[in-house]
Amino acid sequence: MFCPTSKPVVLCISGHDPGGGAGIQADIEAVAAQGCHAATLITCLTVQDSNKVVELHPVQPLILLAQAQLIIQDYPIAAIKVGLIDNQETAACIRQIREQLPDTPMVLDTVLASGGGQAMGTADYLQPLLPLSTIITPNRREARKLSGETGPDACAKKLLQLGCESVLITGADESTGKKVTNSLYHNGNSRHWQWPKLPGSYHGSGCTLAASIAACLAKNQPLADAVAFAQEYTWKSLQHGFRPGSGQLLPGRFFL
Repeated sequence: MFCPTSKPVVLCISGHDPGGGAGIQADIEAVAAQGCHAATLITCLTVQDSNKVVELHPVQPLILLAQAQLIIQDYPIAAIKVGLIDNQETAACIRQIREQLPDTPMVLDTVLASGGGQAMGTADYLQPLLPLSTIITPNRREARKLSGETGPDACAKKLLQLGCESVLITGADESTGKKVTNSLYHNGNSRHWQWPKLPGSYHGSGCTLAASIAACLAKNQPLADAVAFAQEYTWKSLQHGFRPGSGQLLPGRFFL
């Protein structure tokens, strides 16, 4: 039976992980779990598994732009989620896409390394996109590389000065205790959450968080509410994580 009801559309721009743990598949699953529809642009193909990233192969920017043009003309884009950017040309392409959707909230997942620690992209590629972002979601290492500062408060202050509207700094990458602290810097205030640290390591947790925030914003949730809900959803996804291979756990994004 035909159903005319539409879902909010999130334009997800990220790399392809053939193992399905991170990147564009993580975006699709997280967005779908929030009741939205993911339109997708793949920035690069990767050769990787659940242990490591071996190669990155960028998609030609002209292809990305051509795909974006048609999707933007056809779909009402309610939010944008940006993930892996591995060269300057792709970053410039995303700027052009963003210029066509200037009033649409954009979540930038500042990917600088894989879950296994391999370098992926540089701060130089991401910094021109900071002033275009509604919120960025670096972990502590990424926040230091992007800002040149040390502590989370100082990093956030610098990133906000560089033009970001809001910054969510996550702490799982450097947590040594039983709790993980995530901090949101927004509208001149900071808010902090603590989550029980789960055992093991996960592939795709950052993608899940950023895509979930984008989906919540696509549904017109206030930013602080979107961040709070996305953290809870991501934590539960990790709690329901599974290991299909020999490496990291993958989030169980359809636990509901």
